[in-house]
Amino acid sequence: MTAALTAGVLKEWRQIRRHPALVASVLFWPLLLPAVYVAQATAFGAADPRALEAFAARAGTAQVAGFVFVGWSTYLWLSRVLWGPGTSLRTEQLRGSLESVFLTPAPRAVVVLAPAVAALVPALLDFTVMAVALRVGFGVELAPQALARAAVVILLTVPAMWSIGVLFACAVLRFGEVGGLLQLVRGVLTIGCGVTYPIALLPDWARAIALALPPTHFVGGLRAVLLGGSELLRIAPDLLLLTALNAALSAVAVLAFTAAEHNARQNGRLGWG
Repeated sequence: MTAALTAGVLKEWRQIRRHPALVASVLFWPLLLPAVYVAQATAFGAADPRALEAFAARAGTAQVAGFVFVGWSTYLWLSRVLWGPGTSLRTEQLRGSLESVFLTPAPRAVVVLAPAVAALVPALLDFTVMAVALRVGFGVELAPQALARAAVVILLTVPAMWSIGVLFACAVLRFGEVGGLLQLVRGVLTIGCGVTYPIALLPDWARAIALALPPTHFVGGLRAVLLGGSELLRIAPDLLLLTALNAALSAVAVLAFTAAEHNARQNGRLGWG
């Protein structure tokens, strides 16, 4: 399985290397998107200290640029994970090669997760660009200890992120084209998980939903350790909840993909374009 997974990841990296625009986007989006939101926040605040105090009371930090950049970095990673497995299967469908892929002896986990594993490298570049931009452009220095704690939070989030990507792969096997659904879910997660503003601003019912979503605890944990200087023990409840969500989502993803593959084979949908 290790050899097959390595081959699948290398295939994804070769495709990225052949399209320089994909590499350029790794440098472009982590800078442009959050910078626009920081500029808007600065304009709305009008240099009024009361605005910054109100923001800090709700966000837990007075670092507006840090808050936005960390949020958008998690959003970009989530986008890559969501697009990865589903887009890979959809591409094989359009090429007419998905049936051949599923006839290979490679485990299904390799076929589905190789794009998500390959996305870890661009995601790491996103986080690196974010850290450099904060240091150079806004004077926000991230301590090495904080970066190490952030790495732990990221690793704890990987299973949940991959599971969400697998669920979209299930939708591809069932419905084919799911680009519109994916855009909808990305928009909901952007609004509901505190990417650009604190979830404290959400209504009570929306905040309850947000707290049930893994990305909410991911972005909150990263901000706590990177901007708030929190130790891992201080955010242990969030990390424990994230671990529980990992287990639940992983189990759901495995069952859902097994059922979706069986259904697609029975109904001849593997080769749908």
